[in-house]
Amino acid sequence: MLAEIQTELINNLGLDQVTLIPLGQPITISFYNKWLNQNYYGSMNYLKDHVEYKSDPRKINPDYRSVISVTQSYFPVVHKTSVTLPARTALYAQNSDYHFWLKEKLNQAITLLQTKYPNEIFAPYVDSGPILEKDIGYRAGHGWFGKNSCLIHPKKGSLFFVAEILTSLQFENQNDFEIIPQRDMCGTCTRCMDICPTGAIIEPKVIKADQCISYLTIESKTTPPIEMRPQINDWFFGCDLCQTVCPWNEKVFREKKIPMTHLTSTLPMLDIDPNEYEALVIFFKMILTSSNKSLQKYFYGTALHRAGGFFLKFNALIVIANRKMIELQTEVQSLLNDPKLAELAAWTARQLN
Repeated sequence: MLAEIQTELINNLGLDQVTLIPLGQPITISFYNKWLNQNYYGSMNYLKDHVEYKSDPRKINPDYRSVISVTQSYFPVVHKTSVTLPARTALYAQNSDYHFWLKEKLNQAITLLQTKYPNEIFAPYVDSGPILEKDIGYRAGHGWFGKNSCLIHPKKGSLFFVAEILTSLQFENQNDFEIIPQRDMCGTCTRCMDICPTGAIIEPKVIKADQCISYLTIESKTTPPIEMRPQINDWFFGCDLCQTVCPWNEKVFREKKIPMTHLTSTLPMLDIDPNEYEALVIFFKMILTSSNKSLQKYFYGTALHRAGGFFLKFNALIVIANRKMIELQTEVQSLLNDPKLAELAAWTARQLN
């Protein structure tokens, strides 16, 4: 049954990995709780919610017996966003919002499964429920935990999404099923830790969120401390340095013949050609002069919608300052009287003088 499910979902839906495993207590729950107790989650207080379900997802619904764990690579781009993004963004954000299209794939998978198992229950999860998704992916053999805390697969690297279908479906000899996670193959490599501009990877597998550029440009709802703003460099939304520097991803880039561009380079403040720079100026001018509501509408269906129009202006001001984009001085000056943006606009203006 397991092989039949894997083949059908991979062939019909283009998923990379599909594994059915028993639903049970996460292997990493004590590690997760320790991370929470050390207050490394920044302002993401929602991560503390529903601990009882995260500790044992069978409590979500007593009928759930198994989980179908799937992965979907997101680079090279598999579901391109309709919005052109000339600014430096995380690789996953070059795709449209995965919460929509990947969940649609799971719903298609459920439709296929229900034709074979009409009496079973299936529920899709795409970064949307009280479960530890990376733990499930680890237990399913989709990768080991790298020092950057990402799942890393020896053939696929770490640039993939993890999603799940919780189900009442059981397979033969389920009680005898032995979970064999991927062996940790990072060895003595510390490239991800060494390259982090803010030192957010404070020890192997431990991220201090409020020092992470991805957190600061996506999740945080306050302006970054002044001393950290230069370290953000030209990252407008997210950061991939700890992934693109990884030898396992470099191996994938070579095998797929992906050129090193501003998307995959680990160099900060990468030089771009005049046409790309002009596009960047136009893009940031649009960000600074549009209403927050207009920006929300413009970026709907993209990952950037998550940050909200107001906080995209935060991010734009920091990149404008770090790149010394004097062409946008007028737009920056226009925000000096904005009660919420004045401090950051003034800082940016000083960097441009």
